[in-house]
Amino acid sequence: MKISRILITTSLLMGGIGAKAQLSLGGHFYGEDAFKFSESKITGSARMQGLGGGYVSLGADATNNYTNPAGLGFYNRSELSITPVFNSINVGSVYAGSAFNKNTSNASIGQLGLIISNGGVGTRKKRSAFAITYSKQNNFLTDFRYKGLNQRSSMMDYFAEKATRRGADSGTLDNEYDPNSGYASSSEAMYYQAYLIDPVSGSGAPYRKLEPSLPVEQTGDISNTGSTSQWNLGYGINFDDKTYIGLGIGFVRLNYENVTTHSETFPSGVIFNGFDYSENLYVRGTGVNFSLGTIYKATENVSLGASVTTPSWISVNEIYNSNITISPKSGNGVIPSSAVTSVSTDENSYTYSLATPLKASGGATFFFPNKAGFITADAEYIGYRGMGVKDSQDKAWSDSQKRGIQSAYNDVVNVKVGAEYRIQNIRVRAGAKYMPDPYKQKLDNLNRSQMLFTGGLGYRSGKFFIDLAGVFNQFKGAYTPYQLSNAQNYGSASLTSKATNFVVSVGTFF
Repeated sequence: MKISRILITTSLLMGGIGAKAQLSLGGHFYGEDAFKFSESKITGSARMQGLGGGYVSLGADATNNYTNPAGLGFYNRSELSITPVFNSINVGSVYAGSAFNKNTSNASIGQLGLIISNGGVGTRKKRSAFAITYSKQNNFLTDFRYKGLNQRSSMMDYFAEKATRRGADSGTLDNEYDPNSGYASSSEAMYYQAYLIDPVSGSGAPYRKLEPSLPVEQTGDISNTGSTSQWNLGYGINFDDKTYIGLGIGFVRLNYENVTTHSETFPSGVIFNGFDYSENLYVRGTGVNFSLGTIYKATENVSLGASVTTPSWISVNEIYNSNITISPKSGNGVIPSSAVTSVSTDENSYTYSLATPLKASGGATFFFPNKAGFITADAEYIGYRGMGVKDSQDKAWSDSQKRGIQSAYNDVVNVKVGAEYRIQNIRVRAGAKYMPDPYKQKLDNLNRSQMLFTGGLGYRSGKFFIDLAGVFNQFKGAYTPYQLSNAQNYGSASLTSKATNFVVSVGTFF
């Protein structure tokens, strides 16, 4: 069924490039979903996160299983580990001149790892290791509010423009509503049955909003939860303690929920006190990817690494519905007292295929003499323009999504640096990751590049280890509740997000 896809995407595809780079209530561009489900900041063990995520030329860590499986060849004993993660994010918004801050947090298992190390065979193969790991690749946790007094428009204006573009007459919109269930089969029918829009004259387009008064008090809440995670199987081999080769397969699981509400109150309302509009989107998916990597010890103090991870090919199912609840003014003379005050769209399901970007990394590590520590650096290529969204039954739609992705995004090269200093059994770590702005055009005059700073401590003995890390990230964004044909009549909420992740890894050797 493609009804849900049409309900969600129509407004943004009409809106052009500005819509493609930011979610909007009332719709979203599927390329934005591909980007959301693909963007990964810093993942893995506390050791690797404390180093800024610079893992491509380092070994003997469970994180290697899905970043560079060649690093598994460094293990000379087996390991079992667990990595809990605590995530916290504060989002500040400014909308129509008003500011609001909101905090949210959650805790989860960031990584589980089991590595089985084996001895060498013959003279060249020194060691090998097989690994099974679970990891969180993305955490979609976001919760923010915007609120302000809008002097220029109401979301009703957007509803009217959308119904006008469709061109259906009021009789059709009546037929698309089931009064027994209270559900409409189209969003336009929902707007019409909720008395928010009405034909300017006669029974067809154009439509107008029913409440003419301004200003409008607007409040919105956006809550995103979920993650992408994967189970990985990997194998790494050590040849001559100099050349390390590994390969792996990842089984991906996608779980995402978006709950959005937008409320309006009319201080000088003629027909309405106000209304509430909500959307619910639930996304589930499963997929697979493959990884291949190598590490080469050029000298006793320098190692070089490279790895490639294929796109994740994911089969996705989404469920979408929306609802409007109205509060008419008593004695308004238009809406009868017997009118239904809550109307919803049918719950619609849609299945499509998603391909995330190809990732390729190269890096080097310099080890200090006497095992006093090291400095490591990575360059990570992310091919965002190669993302894909496909409907097997609609090639034209799939092609349009591909064109939209290529017009909205650039491929990028992320840079990661990290350092570790050793004091007997103690490790002190610090790192950073720079992520360039992936958008082709600057939207809302924002630079969406990101800089992440990390730090950590660790303790290692002959039998166990414990590592602690913190990841700190501040970045800008924007959210547009709705769009109108005249850009002067609507605005965006500017967002400043401050994310902090605390990571603990505990493991034992056997």
